[in-house]
Amino acid sequence: MYLSKLLLQNFRSYDQQLLEFDPKFNLILGPNGSGKTNVLESIFFMSCGKSFRSSSQSKMINWNKNFASVRGKVVNDKQETSEIEVQLIKNPDSRISTVSRRFLIDKVIKTRKNYIGVLKTVIFHPEDIRLITGSPNRRREFFDNIFSQTEWRYTSALSQYKKALKHRNELLDQIRLGFAKDSDLFYWDQVLVKNARIVHDFRINFITSVNNFLSNHSDSQINTLSINYHPSLLSEERLKKNYQIDLKHGYTQFGLHRDDFSFDNSIFSTPDKNLAFWGSRGQQRLAVLALRLAQINFLEENYYDKPILLLDDIFSELDLEHQQLVVKVCHKYQTIFTTAEPESADILPDAKIIKI
Repeated sequence: MYLSKLLLQNFRSYDQQLLEFDPKFNLILGPNGSGKTNVLESIFFMSCGKSFRSSSQSKMINWNKNFASVRGKVVNDKQETSEIEVQLIKNPDSRISTVSRRFLIDKVIKTRKNYIGVLKTVIFHPEDIRLITGSPNRRREFFDNIFSQTEWRYTSALSQYKKALKHRNELLDQIRLGFAKDSDLFYWDQVLVKNARIVHDFRINFITSVNNFLSNHSDSQINTLSINYHPSLLSEERLKKNYQIDLKHGYTQFGLHRDDFSFDNSIFSTPDKNLAFWGSRGQQRLAVLALRLAQINFLEENYYDKPILLLDDIFSELDLEHQQLVVKVCHKYQTIFTTAEPESADILPDAKIIKI
């Protein structure tokens, strides 16, 4: 599968822009601030209805506009084409600015459940380094972005979990103030536990796949890496045992909203092999690259479909050896690179150059 055309309307900095892509290598070339990353964001957004840059949907709509559209022509392995589109629509009657999404395949409106999985992407960008050094929330978002493109069951369970968590935390405050009873928690506890199990199963399967990929990799700098998953597992028994602490804080202390993972490297002689503490910036960049390669492998093994690779100015972050590794991997996929450096075209002599 590959993306042959992309039409942007009122998306970020673009009023209207049509881009055409080669089935293999594409290099978007332009100065900083010209909107290169906006193009990659639009393709990612078209794949799942989410941004990898912002949680605010309204920010993706061009200034002073109430509507945005990202439309693409997709060609499958049988050379059959289909048109997919995600629209963002502001509600002008709302006191607080709200935005709704509309998903379409061949101009027919679809539910998000029936849209997910049509187009799969893997994004590489410089901020990936923060998967190692940043907050646990960033790493949880990494999980969510993977499955938001592929698994409606994950997306639905996560949404129900978040709603139940919000209600449970509000109810804890009401119980502490004497306006509710502890028995009122029963329903929300059940919803939390049920949906946490679903999400955790997906996350554990992904981590297992990643570690198998890393340990079997031919690169000696990659096969010493592993992902150490730190799930905050939830059960009815644990919720009951921790009830008084939750009540005191007014917040549920355990659950998948507290999940985390770390990058370990077995070459470190310390008991704690976390790259965030002991790894050089070069080692950390390589670990993130390895994680993205493992993500590609996971998507292919589990969904039998080649993702589109989106690489945002990553050559500046990698040494020559691993630049060549990336290019070697990318030969199997449609890849869209961005760069502000014309010299990057030397690394990709076969790429279609798209100037912005």
